[in-house]
Amino acid sequence: MRRPRVSASPGWAVVDGRKGASGTMERGPAIFAGVVFALFGGGLLVWTAVRVRQRRPVAQGVSPVASATLAGLVSVIALTLGTWCFTRL
Repeated sequence: MRRPRVSASPGWAVVDGRKGASGTMERGPAIFAGVVFALFGGGLLVWTAVRVRQRRPVAQGVSPVASATLAGLVSVIALTLGTWCFTRL
C-alpha cells in the first residue's frame, strides 16, 4: 500500500505569495515603522524649514548650508522609508 504525500509545511504558510496566514503578523510592525519614519521625517523637515526661514542655525558650529542640506536630506530619506513601509502592507 502506498502512502499519500504530505507536505512538510502547512497549507496556510503562503498566501498571495507572502508568508503568514493572513499577513496580520507583518502589518503591525510595518504600520508602526511607517508612522515613526513619517513623523520623524515630517517633523525634521518642518523644523529645518522654520530654522532656515528664520535665518537661525540648524546645527551649531557647522556651515548653515551644509547643516540645512544634511537635515533636509535625512528628512526626505525618513519620509521615503515611511512611504516604503506603508507600501509593504
